[in-house]
Amino acid sequence: MVAAAVAAAAPAQHDGRPTARVGRIAEELAPQIDGRLDEACWRDAPALGDLTMVEPWEGRVPTQRTEVRLLHDRHALYIALWCFDRDAAAIRATQRARDARLDPDDRVEILLDPFENRRTVYFVQIGAGGSIGDILISQNGGRFDKPWDAVWSGASTVTADGWFAELAIPFRSLPRRDGADRWGFNLRRYVRTANEEYQWANPRQAVSFYRASECGTIEGFGAVDGGIGLEVVPYVSLATTRDRRDSDPDWRGDPDAGGEAYYRLTPSITLAATVATDFGQTENDDRQINLDRFPLFFPEKRDFFLDGAGYFTFGAGEAGGMRFLPFFTRRIGLAGDGSPIPLQWGTKLTGEAGPLELGLLDVQTDRTAALDRTNLAVGRVRYTLDEQTAVGVLATHGDPTGAGDNTVAGVDGYHRERDFVGDLDLLVTFDAMRSTGDNGGDDGHAAGVDVRSEGAEWEFGLGVREVAADFAPALGFVPRRGTRQSRAEAGWRPRVAEGSAVRRWLCDVEVRHNESPDGAPQDLAFELDALGVELQNDDEVALFASRRFTRVDEPFDLFRGTTAIAAGDYWASRAGLYVATSEARPWNVFATASTGDFFDGASHEFDADFAWRTSALLHLGVGYGSALVDLDGARSFTTQVVSGSLDLFVTPALSLQNLVLYDNESRRLGWQSRLRWIHAPGGDVFAVLGANWQRDDDGSLLPTRQELQLKIVQSLRF
Repeated sequence: MVAAAVAAAAPAQHDGRPTARVGRIAEELAPQIDGRLDEACWRDAPALGDLTMVEPWEGRVPTQRTEVRLLHDRHALYIALWCFDRDAAAIRATQRARDARLDPDDRVEILLDPFENRRTVYFVQIGAGGSIGDILISQNGGRFDKPWDAVWSGASTVTADGWFAELAIPFRSLPRRDGADRWGFNLRRYVRTANEEYQWANPRQAVSFYRASECGTIEGFGAVDGGIGLEVVPYVSLATTRDRRDSDPDWRGDPDAGGEAYYRLTPSITLAATVATDFGQTENDDRQINLDRFPLFFPEKRDFFLDGAGYFTFGAGEAGGMRFLPFFTRRIGLAGDGSPIPLQWGTKLTGEAGPLELGLLDVQTDRTAALDRTNLAVGRVRYTLDEQTAVGVLATHGDPTGAGDNTVAGVDGYHRERDFVGDLDLLVTFDAMRSTGDNGGDDGHAAGVDVRSEGAEWEFGLGVREVAADFAPALGFVPRRGTRQSRAEAGWRPRVAEGSAVRRWLCDVEVRHNESPDGAPQDLAFELDALGVELQNDDEVALFASRRFTRVDEPFDLFRGTTAIAAGDYWASRAGLYVATSEARPWNVFATASTGDFFDGASHEFDADFAWRTSALLHLGVGYGSALVDLDGARSFTTQVVSGSLDLFVTPALSLQNLVLYDNESRRLGWQSRLRWIHAPGGDVFAVLGANWQRDDDGSLLPTRQELQLKIVQSLRF
């Protein structure tokens, strides 16, 4: 039976934070997670309290009523959501897949802080269509690990009165402070067609919802059962491939087995081990064509490395305007061309011990035709002085290319002032590091500082980064060395009075400057990033323009190596337009078009992505990007990148996603079809079919590689 009940019209306050109670029930009275909210236990369960409107008008009473109730037994936290809507026919409920982007749908997002340290929170969300997802958020809202997956369940239903949902989050799924009777907590609701947002704690436009330090509190937790803290996740798979170009193009099977194990040394520190790690179900990278001389960035998509990635985040990653990652997990287990390098085993320790945050990783890669076995190690420790200040160290060792020893070590820190000037906060992030190695030219330094301030209408940024020519992090991603960069940026987004079709105006500008360590100029850019408008219906349209100087020290080639760019100084002026339509409609478009100077000639560039959610069952998408480049000396080429998707979501547990990609630089057409069946929380069956074709000079498509993989994964928790 319910131990306590609260039906407050407004949340209670504790230390200036809203506070609510969690009721306790016997295990036999736990609700069935079906989204119907018809169990007797919910009738007298404690209520969270009223939400407050944040968008479009801060501080108002929401136009739609929301009721939230909280219960727990020994095994799980249960959350019930009554999202009433007077126009239920307008509810958007198109997303069913696990971890889907819920921007098109009505949804509720929840922050859970079982440590109550106001730094690290577990984000869970559920949409009106039944999609559930989760993210690990660290550094007080500064780092998001979206592919982090916990074992929990949720379900929703839509009726003539609104949409309703139930969530069950097992205590075995979340690290927590031992014996905690209080958690940090926050919740917000999106009403999609009206583009309204309601929030429980910290209902301010100037402060991000994801800021852990601004969470409210839920209290009343009694004894819970977190088990012995052991989770074993074995898999079995069968991959069969064939190369149609071989003289013997028969299918070749490769059965495999392996898995991962997780053990909580304490309620907040987890030791993980992996053996024969398999990434066969990972989706393909997007296609990109490089129109400059610096390497392209492809994000990490493999769950083993993404899980707990926030504990390894280091420094001021965007200081000076350059993406800077002294440790980047794509350097592990992937060759330069993206082909996999098998992993024999790996261990990882992540978590928190009081003010300390820990991330330790050790991985052994297997031998390939081109590489010997290699051991790669990473250590990261961060000490939090309080919820707004932290300092840390990072060290990496090993070279995935097998070229020799390589070590990187550095220090970093951040500090945030919550109310710096008016509603503007202030965040200062810094780092300094050094690399050493025996490969020659590996002994160098790098350092960066980034200062950022954001409020409801204004935002400012100032950052500098220096990277020595000999700084070489073998386990990192540093696209440019031998440079000193700086960037200043400002944004003003004033809101329009009520009654207008316009919600706010958009104006963003920045200045960037690069020079070599001896002071020689490299780049100078004056950019108007956006001058436009955001409408009440969430449509956006804006102009952008730039004036840029670039010095090319050494000649390089573009587009299949056919077009040479000579060393020299280049000035370029460009202008363009972008349009983004609201995802509240069944369809939406994001498109950009620009024209202007390009090295010693000109280019006209266009990119567009179109999505059509025909229903919760069927989603269609098309993407197209092209650049028409015309340089002096009759040097010209046209790039094309095309993508298409057709996805079926039969239920929240069963989906079939199809992706087709083509670019005319590699002239490779690729197709991947990915079936996923979640037969139980923590239990997945994958079937992935892929094929590639190569376009010949005469325009014909020749089949190359085909692959089919079946994989079964099951989480066993004790």
